[in-house]
Amino acid sequence: MPAVITEPEVVEHGPYCVVGAYATFEGEDEGPAWEAAWATLEGRLGEVTNRVGDAILGFLYRPHRDDPTVPQAVRACFVGVEVTDLASVPEGMAATRFSGGRFAAVRCVGGTEDESAAAVGDAVALLERWVAERGWREGDSCFCFSRELEPRPPFVEHVHLKIEEVG
Repeated sequence: MPAVITEPEVVEHGPYCVVGAYATFEGEDEGPAWEAAWATLEGRLGEVTNRVGDAILGFLYRPHRDDPTVPQAVRACFVGVEVTDLASVPEGMAATRFSGGRFAAVRCVGGTEDESAAAVGDAVALLERWVAERGWREGDSCFCFSRELEPRPPFVEHVHLKIEEVG
């Protein structure tokens, strides 16, 4: 059974600091990179001492944004957790920031983890259309997250796309 994507809504967030792991990929198949990034984070999560909440965030990532030594063309999948600040990033882990503000948000609700995760791409496309139809533009971030402590099933992926007023 496919996941259900909820109606979009607007939510507000403060800025995010995120620590985690990323894996690069070439071509269009992101799957192995998501698996590698998750496996790395899972093995090192105990080293993150200033975690905030129970969300595991995932997003497509341009590592050059935070590390100018990485070529601009490199694309990656990033999996991480929100932290209070970036002062104590464990050695060898990656870190990035998201600005705060308004986000268009939906939930992908499925009977299995695979069902909810498979709906994320459709949810992003829905949010992109929804934002444009309202005369807004996309901001500087788009990410999804699941909560470790949410009862399952159902499995829920929360998808957020930063929005900004035009003009």
